[in-house]
Amino acid sequence: MASIKKILKEQGYIAHRIRIAKKSSHIVTKAQLNGHPGRFIIDTGASATCVDQALYKEFQLTTEFMEKQIGTASGSLRPRVSYKNTLELGDWSDEDVTLLSMDMSFVNSALKAEGMRSVQGLLGADFLIASAAIIDYRSKWLFLKL
Repeated sequence: MASIKKILKEQGYIAHRIRIAKKSSHIVTKAQLNGHPGRFIIDTGASATCVDQALYKEFQLTTEFMEKQIGTASGSLRPRVSYKNTLELGDWSDEDVTLLSMDMSFVNSALKAEGMRSVQGLLGADFLIASAAIIDYRSKWLFLKL
């Protein structure tokens, strides 16, 4: 019987290693945003990909305020939006990524309370849909369609 990794590679997917945090079960991965490395949580419950607003210069983001507020785990806020960014995870890349830039201190405070290192952002459902992502929790692989 063929492995899921082999079957998906034959269908044009690439495999990208993920880590599952022991204490919180968050899915964590390394990615490059506009050529700069960062740690990101793959958040299946987040609708949008987000980056900590304190890092907008580090990730070379050009941002503008959104017209409306959004709901987050800590309440509502008015984030900034950034268009036409490049996101890379291993051999997979997308050069037309729209993301939100917002205060992520509440996320990193919660991670710190769990004994985890901070992250620079979240990869949300927009990323998962665009990449036709498949998560293999047991083997700790994220499969992304090229």
